[in-house]
Amino acid sequence: MAIAVQASLIGTERVVDRALAIYRAHLERAMEVRLGDMVDREIAIDAARLSVVAAGESREAEIMVDETVMCDQLSQAIWSLAAQGWNTTVVLPAARMGEAHHALRGLPCRLQAWWEDGPTVCFGAFEKP
Repeated sequence: MAIAVQASLIGTERVVDRALAIYRAHLERAMEVRLGDMVDREIAIDAARLSVVAAGESREAEIMVDETVMCDQLSQAIWSLAAQGWNTTVVLPAARMGEAHHALRGLPCRLQAWWEDGPTVCFGAFEKP
């Protein structure tokens, strides 16, 4: 079965909203914060402005990557989050999964693709880079 994947330049607002709704459905509090506000290291300014959906109880941090940030810019942020005890997921358009696997190999994170299916934002399975 073939699945049509459409990753448009909608930004990540709808992806963040969908992720927050999923946490609410599971009765867990989560909030949107900027990546730069969560890390204790110098990171690229483009990466620092990315949204993170953070769920404090489960220590989950989901970095929402848009089309403007290269995956290799996330290394220092991922290491910083891991050192603080966060389980980090890099959430990115499905078409960028190959780049993410290459750039983030060996880092303490997992990857998750997203795509649009009509008006719905869908998420793929977790993958290790």
